[in-house]
Amino acid sequence: MKEYLINPKNPNAFTSEVMHKVVLNGIDFELPYEIWDAIDDAFGYYWNVEVGYGGWPDLNSAVSSISNWLQKEHIMFSIDKIVTIVNVMFDWIEQVPGAILDDDVVVIPHSYMEQEKERQELKRLIKDQDSNKPNTITCSLFTPHFNDANTNFVFISDKFKEFYPSTYARLIKLFDEMEIEWGEVEGTKDIWIRDYMPIQISDDRYIVYKYNPDYLKDIGKKYLTDSKTIFMGVLHHYHWRDVKITLDGGNVVTCANHRILTDKVFRENGKALYDPDFWIYLEEALYSDIIFLPWHCDTSREKNADVYGHADGLVKWVGGNRILMSNHRDFYPKEADKIRRRLEDARLEVTEMLFDVPYPNKDFNWAYINYLQVGNKIIVPTFGIPEDKQALKYIQEANPDCVVRGFRMRHIARNGGALHCITWNIKK
Repeated sequence: MKEYLINPKNPNAFTSEVMHKVVLNGIDFELPYEIWDAIDDAFGYYWNVEVGYGGWPDLNSAVSSISNWLQKEHIMFSIDKIVTIVNVMFDWIEQVPGAILDDDVVVIPHSYMEQEKERQELKRLIKDQDSNKPNTITCSLFTPHFNDANTNFVFISDKFKEFYPSTYARLIKLFDEMEIEWGEVEGTKDIWIRDYMPIQISDDRYIVYKYNPDYLKDIGKKYLTDSKTIFMGVLHHYHWRDVKITLDGGNVVTCANHRILTDKVFRENGKALYDPDFWIYLEEALYSDIIFLPWHCDTSREKNADVYGHADGLVKWVGGNRILMSNHRDFYPKEADKIRRRLEDARLEVTEMLFDVPYPNKDFNWAYINYLQVGNKIIVPTFGIPEDKQALKYIQEANPDCVVRGFRMRHIARNGGALHCITWNIKK
């Protein structure tokens, strides 16, 4: 059985989709989706109509109501299994703030039938979307987030030409050839501009955060860029919000109606893993539901250890409900399984960039996922290795409407980053 990562304090904790995951977590038998769908309808009617606002549910009445509903739908299902499912649902509901009213709460009359009608209408709308638009996800009922396809300008650090002059010259030449507008940000302290510059959430709004990564603590402030001051110098006329969270921009991947982060963000902010209050605060701060990917770094001395914990080194959204994933499986197969499962639990279709070559080059082949997209133009890091051709094919097929070019960058990738890390693309 699958296991799902869920939080009763999330705003969507008392929804059909989340309840389905809760039930699957709590049972040890198979539950075909068509039977769950009928149970969901039956429980929705029981909760909203038979119990009603301010009413008090109980196990016997719920089981009886659901059993009668299934019989009317000509669905044969064990009463013992219904009891187990309802117990799981009730245990969950008791953890959801506000789901059950206290005895002293004033009850306001409510149109139960109207509420149930709206719930069923929403379910039909979601199903229609799923059948008619296979490249969209359920939450596409809402406005998609600002993403790379919306951008038209790219910044690089002024340190880039100082640290890597020949690579800098080749890159800006490629920008010009592809007619990508670009500029430099003055006053930076290292080339990894993605990690300290703000996150654009709309045409004129940005999120500013605290850039103070643990992997720089041993070297002091020599490479610690003051992102807020830099931002004010570059785009002072735009609206921005300081969310007071320690974060790296490279650990935020925008995906349709989600943002994807590794769970390192909890440790960086001194929180317990999946701390529910901090989870909610993160989602409010980033204006988004968040998919957390598992991250570990047992020791920074381990070969191929991921000390950075950046989601942009693992996944890339390529439109609709489609995700490209790096070849993380070649390094940590069990963690790759967890990452894939969490993405698929969010109804995302995952393609892993796995390479069929005689002698894989693990020093570089992890970095293709860290490519740059500006509008419909994509530049992919390449390394002069057999995997280059296959990586370009993966990315071109995932982005058929984009112009895709490769760019050789061995020296930079040896330091743990690639094209997405050294660029900051926005819409001006």
